[in-house]
Amino acid sequence: MKGTQKERIDRAQDRALECLEYILEVTPAPDFVEVVGCIGGDTVTCRVYDDGSVYER
Repeated sequence: MKGTQKERIDRAQDRALECLEYILEVTPAPDFVEVVGCIGGDTVTCRVYDDGSVYER
């Protein structure tokens, strides 16, 4: 998955919204995009890697 930084962030947000209700913060890193959001009243941090995999922290 190559592309501009904005495209990377947009893809990560779309992927994260599959399990989050809404997004609070997005922080790009070299290998992943960290997305902070809420689900069911809880704040969750996910890392969306460039290969599309998602891991909760």
